[in-house]
Amino acid sequence: MATEMEGSAPAATPAQQPHDELAEIRAEVAAGRPLVGSLAARFHRAVGAIDPAATEDSLAVLPGNRGVHLYDSLIAWASLVAGDQVLDLGCGSGGATRAAARVVGEEGMVVGIDVSPECIAEATARTPAGAPVLYRRGDITRLGAFGDRTFAGVVASMVLDHVDDLAPLLAEVFRVLRPGGRLVASVMSFDHLRPMDASFMGSVLAVVGRRAPGALAGRASRASIPHEPRDLRAFKDAGLATVEELDVQLAVLMEDVDQAWSVFGRTYIAQILDAEGQEELRRVLARRMPHTLYLPVRFLRTRRPG
Repeated sequence: MATEMEGSAPAATPAQQPHDELAEIRAEVAAGRPLVGSLAARFHRAVGAIDPAATEDSLAVLPGNRGVHLYDSLIAWASLVAGDQVLDLGCGSGGATRAAARVVGEEGMVVGIDVSPECIAEATARTPAGAPVLYRRGDITRLGAFGDRTFAGVVASMVLDHVDDLAPLLAEVFRVLRPGGRLVASVMSFDHLRPMDASFMGSVLAVVGRRAPGALAGRASRASIPHEPRDLRAFKDAGLATVEELDVQLAVLMEDVDQAWSVFGRTYIAQILDAEGQEELRRVLARRMPHTLYLPVRFLRTRRPG
């Protein structure tokens, strides 16, 4: 059952419904305001409320090299065992939460937290009754509801890219992990695109630059995690061990623009564009068809020493 978590964000007021808020954010970003800080946080909350299952339904179904699966492969890297207690940060529609629950079994427990009540509702609906899962609404950078050294594993699937400053989050992760417990995460690594895919994504980002220039800021302008210097410092300062990396690829098979839009239309790239910008993006994609895009994803693993 989804429950309210201490420190969670208040529910949107009638004047701040997700579609209205997203329209306001798009207008500000189109005018050049950088999509960073509180504006970026508002954007991700609004998109999560409008399309809570976007990642699970568009990325997790893609085939990966080496037999990779977005959730199962990440959980396998965490080396969990039956009976473990696990925390899933920014659980979204619960794909990684449920994958972890299948490993820890009925003797364990997985807690999924997300700032969006819509995501919590979707995750709850997708989770079988009786699964060892608890969903709670909350801010992933404020984990005060959980005691020190509580979890054997912490999972962050496709969420660290949304956090501008990793330092507070990683300090909390260190606190709630047991000695020897692992943090595993997945992030995008667009600086590892194949040359032909870099050209493809360049044409996509050119639309963003014309229509929503403020979006090309923050994480979008930095090296992929953990190679940005401030991110490296955040892992080290938190007391976590050296980060291990595994770079993989997910294949987006696109025969025509409709097939391309089934994936791109649910991305943050499309969501930051207004209707005219989305139509321009569709035209750009149509000119590039057919194409197989290999999306670079990086799995990260570190641990609390001890």
